[in-house]
Amino acid sequence: MGVDNRQIQTAVLADPESDNPVVCPTDSDELDEFREEFADTTFWCGILLGGCGGQLTTRRGNVRVSHFAHFPDPDELLPECGRRSRGVASADHLYVRTATQTWLRRQGHTPRYRYIDRDDAPVGSLVEIELDGHTLLLHMDPATPPDWDAAQAGDIILGPGVQVDHRTLARRGHVNRIKFVSEGNQRVMMLGTELPYVGTDWDFELADCTVDEHGRLITPVITRAEAARAAAERAPVPRPRSQKTEGPVQIGTLTRLINTAVQKKEIAAVRALRNTAQLQIPRCEGQALEHLQRAIDRASGLIDEQDHARRRLFAQLDEAVRHGHVYKATTLTPHVGRFIEGDTPATPQETDILKAADAFLRDVRQQAARRQRAAEERRVAVAREREAHHAAKAEEHKGRREAEAQEHKARNRARGQVQHIAGRLRREALSTEQQKLLVDELVCAAREAGDRLSEAEQQKVDEWVARIAAPAEEPETAGNTSPTAQPQPDAITEPAKLPDRLVPAVAAVRGALKKAARERTVTSWDRLEQQLGSALPSLTSNERVQVLVQVDRPTAEDEPLLSSLLAVGDPHFAYQYYRHVLGALGLDAPDDDEDLRDVVEADAEQVFTDWRFR
Repeated sequence: MGVDNRQIQTAVLADPESDNPVVCPTDSDELDEFREEFADTTFWCGILLGGCGGQLTTRRGNVRVSHFAHFPDPDELLPECGRRSRGVASADHLYVRTATQTWLRRQGHTPRYRYIDRDDAPVGSLVEIELDGHTLLLHMDPATPPDWDAAQAGDIILGPGVQVDHRTLARRGHVNRIKFVSEGNQRVMMLGTELPYVGTDWDFELADCTVDEHGRLITPVITRAEAARAAAERAPVPRPRSQKTEGPVQIGTLTRLINTAVQKKEIAAVRALRNTAQLQIPRCEGQALEHLQRAIDRASGLIDEQDHARRRLFAQLDEAVRHGHVYKATTLTPHVGRFIEGDTPATPQETDILKAADAFLRDVRQQAARRQRAAEERRVAVAREREAHHAAKAEEHKGRREAEAQEHKARNRARGQVQHIAGRLRREALSTEQQKLLVDELVCAAREAGDRLSEAEQQKVDEWVARIAAPAEEPETAGNTSPTAQPQPDAITEPAKLPDRLVPAVAAVRGALKKAARERTVTSWDRLEQQLGSALPSLTSNERVQVLVQVDRPTAEDEPLLSSLLAVGDPHFAYQYYRHVLGALGLDAPDDDEDLRDVVEADAEQVFTDWRFR
């Protein structure tokens, strides 16, 4: 994942599965107050937000607005977050509980909230509130249309952007809606009611609304509309106008009504007016009869045309269903519905055709949904296989990198051993046998160091090999063999008293190590000899151990050893002799070289910290 550059505005508190949302302030000053307010909790890319469940942190915006971001993942070991919605509205479905829980409990309800998550409705699309056997279903995503005819749908409430067609709205009489507005780092829910031909009224409070015994959400707008409807039903029915008016006036009005309805193609009105006109023919004569008859003929012509088109549409729909023509049935079904909407109700035969078409199209949709789910499952399987392959490749690459790092480390250690052995061969008075042993060690170390050796270092190794391989100029005889010419290997001992010639060396080495600690650098015996010059005479390994023991005797028990700086910078000395320094000071030393390396490196870091301001 690396560094997260997305601007995530919402998170959940305390736990990845929490349904307690929060919005990050976009202003930098407000962000400081926000951090102080939530100093004792954590932020998460919540599962109920469609997130990955990873922990988030707040990030101050210098160019962009302040926002949440995932914790950095420089090693790219965490899975990629697939969260789609990151704006302030992405947690609105969780704010439903915050806004309605107290209001419902005050009415005696015990609400239970469920955030539906399925293939055709991703998490956050649907919020279901169960109330004592009834259900309030909130549609929050315009991409998930409501199923108004589902028996288990309950009272449906629409979120921002979710549409309802005019016929459904007219049939239901009203639809309740919700929307959210931001107040600080919270989102506040507003409730409204949409009426046919009127629009949505938001001018009331949630506290003024109730949920009745049938599980319906009742708002003040619904209460007023139902009261007006009841008053209209109680109003007296107007009596028909008196039939005593003169025939010509009545027939003329009827004729004009028929002609107007035919012109506007209002089929239901044309049928009713034609039937009325046919009853009036016996009462007419002369010019009035001619006008009325022509109007009846025009009405009959339009009705015949309508009936013919209606029969043809139903026949085409029936044929499309029987032959399984999906596209044709899909196109004809809504067209037939609109065609009969302004005409007489469907006959039993027509009703059977419509039911068969609905069942056919429902089956088609189900099959398409199954195919889509199968395709999605295949896509997920392929993605998982690809992810597993990438993970295996990454693990393999990581193993190679670790092996290369170990090899690199071993070669560097061997190079340090080459430098140390070459230094001993150059400084110490050694017997021929001792030189041969050291040169053998030098050759092995050089072979292990490989290309880490510089050209000059390899040349020194070759010179020592050639020098040992060259025959002696004078053969040894019993007469010129001297015991003093065969120095013995150093024995690591600690005399009762430090030799006088080493006392100045102790002070010089301790001063050099203090200087290195303040400069936060490590050192080696070669570097100390160059730095101190005549103040540091040539020392054997045993004498070096004695000097370092005296250097660190004044060190307090709870402080790291200054000599750890030399052990880090001179690995060969550390692996061969530094354990004797630790033992002489009463400290434990790990048997494994790598463990010893970790100990001295940790001590060196602590030395840097302790001597930073001394």
